Amino acid sequence: MNISEKVRKVNILVRTVDEKSKQIITCLLRERHAGIRKLADLIRASSDMEVLTRIREVINPRAQKIIGEPLITFEKSKIDPLTGEKITFSWWLKEELMEGLHYEGLLDVFDEGDGLRVVACLPPQERDVNVEVKGDFLIISGKEYHREVSLFYPVEKMVKKTINNGILEVKLNKIG
Repeated sequence: MNISEKVRKVNILVRTVDEKSKQIITCLLRERHAGIRKLADLIRASSDMEVLTRIREVINPRAQKIIGEPLITFEKSKIDPLTGEKITFSWWLKEELMEGLHYEGLLDVFDEGDGLRVVACLPPQERDVNVEVKGDFLIISGKEYHREVSLFYPVEKMVKKTINNGILEVKLNKIG
């Protein structure tokens, strides 16, 4: 499976799960691994068991159907390939599936209280891109670039974007 096919399937998976499962997947996409307590706090779970059940009964079965294998695995001890740090008792995205996803271009989402700011590094050939909000996603597309970014909050459809030296900055106002 090539990188764009992986991205497409992971995006389909994220769109088809409930909000708490989406938050778990998005956190792991961003950070590569997380402990059970961090994931439980993230989704405001009543217990660690809620996270374990969600991974076992919602996320991994759905990933099996869409991607062909589970998305999240538990490791007692593993070396983070990006930092070289030894990580113990943590949940990880399946390495074979995520290989290459982090090289699709740098992108980050910042929660700024009443709004979100998305910053993305565009390929050199992209001079302008279209940006729109569709449901829980920010869609960024150009001639040879397409990214669907999961948003953690409902936002207004109005988007303010700027591009400077190949860096796209998008500002969104939260609803509510």
